[in-house]
Amino acid sequence: MKRFVVALLSTLLLLHSAHAGQGAATAKRTAAPAVKLAATPKAKAAPKPAPAVPKELHKAPYEAYAVAEAESGTVFEGLNMHLKWYQASLTKLMLACVVMDRVERGELQLADRVTVSKRAEGMGGTQVFLKAGESFTLEELMQAALIESANDAAYAIAEHAAGSAEAFVELMNRKAHRLGMEDTAYYGVHGLPAAAGGHDNVTTCNDMIRLAREALRHPKVLEWTSTEQAAFRSGTLTITNKNKLVGRLPAVDGLKTGYTRKAGFNIVATGASGERRLIVVVLGSPESKIRDRFAADKFREYLTN
Repeated sequence: MKRFVVALLSTLLLLHSAHAGQGAATAKRTAAPAVKLAATPKAKAAPKPAPAVPKELHKAPYEAYAVAEAESGTVFEGLNMHLKWYQASLTKLMLACVVMDRVERGELQLADRVTVSKRAEGMGGTQVFLKAGESFTLEELMQAALIESANDAAYAIAEHAAGSAEAFVELMNRKAHRLGMEDTAYYGVHGLPAAAGGHDNVTTCNDMIRLAREALRHPKVLEWTSTEQAAFRSGTLTITNKNKLVGRLPAVDGLKTGYTRKAGFNIVATGASGERRLIVVVLGSPESKIRDRFAADKFREYLTN
């Protein structure tokens, strides 16, 4: 009996072990497969920055402009032609016209000696460093005013020609009225910004065409403004034309530029090819190179076609 019980127990133990092993194997077979993690995607390369837009392309090339035939005054194209704008040193074109009127009437001579005053010595901006008591011919000072755009020379000329700068301003305004420059006003003889409470000289493209045509009646004005460089003060100082189109663009041979912070960069230029002479006016450019490039394009367009 005892043997039977022992055998029975042994049989039961064997059956239990086999069942447990089978369960483990089943568990092993039916277990959920391990989740495979997706590979981390590679970071995309940062896009290349767009090419920088040149600074000048963000800016309009002018506030106003005009292109006209010098002989007839016919305007070929323009924009904002009656917009009143600050003249800056374009003022010196009117100074030249008033002086040359008086020279032609015999009231002044280009060989006249001009003595520099203390007030002329004190002019700021572009200058030829005149000293009170110095003496120059009127022609020497006209060259300094129109080539170098010297404010001290312009002031000395005005005092000599009319007795005072204030009296000369009156002559400038009378001349503007006679020329039909209805939107132009002069308050100073050189174009420097006015003192606090004062007024700056103003004009329009339309009026500058009238003034340029008048200036071209005087061969001396074209001679001076077409000069690239000249000697001043017995050759100790070289004066250089502020109009950089002169000497760089074959057709362009004169007239005037101007600049102040309020005015921006202005130009009244003239050039000729064959029988045609052109006047190009640009007011209020943000940079001199933008102004010059725009004006040069107009000369090429109208003088090569």
